Order: sequence, then C-alpha cells, then structure tokens
Amino acid sequence: MILKFFKNKRERSENSPDSNKRSSQSVEYQGVTITPTPKKVAGGWTTEGNIHWKTGDGVSLEHFIRAETHVDQEQAFNHIVTKAKRIIDERRST
Repeated sequence: MILKFFKNKRERSENSPDSNKRSSQSVEYQGVTITPTPKKVAGGWTTEGNIHWKTGDGVSLEHFIRAETHVDQEQAFNHIVTKAKRIIDERRST
C-alpha cells in the first residue's frame, strides 16, 4: 500500500504542468516553427508536435504523431524536433 502511494504521487508529479515545461519551447528551423508536444502515457512519452508553416494567408498548423515512445521527456523532445526537421526537408524538396 505504501508503494502504491509513492507510485501515484510520482505519476501525479510527472503529469503536472511544471513537468511539461520543456515541451512548450519552440524551435525555429529554416523559417518554420516546430513545437514539440509530447504527452506522458503508460509506455513513456509520445512523439508528437506541431509544425507552423508561414503561408501567404498567415500561419498553417500541421500536427504530426509517430508511433515511437520515449523513456524521458528530453529524449522525446529531441526526437520530435528531428522528425519535424525531416518532414520540413521532405516537403521542401518536392
């Protein structure tokens, strides 16, 4: 019972707004803004984020999700930025 208490306490702290500070940071890449939005799930942190494309009409938002999960938020953040850069490069090469 004591172990369950500490496990629940840890899970609540990992899902608190303060634990998600890193994911609210955006990265600029070739004039495009990347905003990682990993979420804590049972298997780790999700691989998902937003790409903000500048268009003639303003900004177009593209949300992407990949199947990979990561053991910590920092790893997820870095992987999301890498995936988004790949998406941007692929779109610009076509």
